[in-house]
Amino acid sequence: MYPASALDRILFATRYTRHLNQQGYLRFHDWKLYGERGLANEEVAVWVYEGTLKVEYKAVTLSRYTVELQKDRRHLKQVSQPRLAETPFRSVQLTLFDLGPDQWLLFWHMPPYAPSHRKRQVKGLVQLQLLEAPPQEKAVGADQTPVRHLSLRPVPKASEEAEGEE
Repeated sequence: MYPASALDRILFATRYTRHLNQQGYLRFHDWKLYGERGLANEEVAVWVYEGTLKVEYKAVTLSRYTVELQKDRRHLKQVSQPRLAETPFRSVQLTLFDLGPDQWLLFWHMPPYAPSHRKRQVKGLVQLQLLEAPPQEKAVGADQTPVRHLSLRPVPKASEEAEGEE
């Protein structure tokens, strides 16, 4: 009914785009959430509305989580009740152990991103040598002029040698 550009403008606060890592997880704010391992490195949509967070790939729901938002209504305070959907995007790689959704971590809280610190450059700082190597003497004949190579001549064929002898 509405064009995608209009929907994006209306729903910009509830729809986010993320990429799944090699294990099928995405990072959303300070949380790691499972999407689908078979879609590693793919772009997915994350929808947040009315206490629910939904991870979708091309309009196919991968997983749902019950969420509690912080007072700013933009960041997650609590995540619970993960529900995985059966999808056609299963990984072709077989798993070593078949685990149910309640036997492995589908979400966890991560520490916040820390700003990177740039290393200060100190002027006049010189790296000292680890080991002192004794001075090496020149090899015998190093002071002499280089030996000239003889020019190579083609080897005459046996028939040419026979003609030269006659």
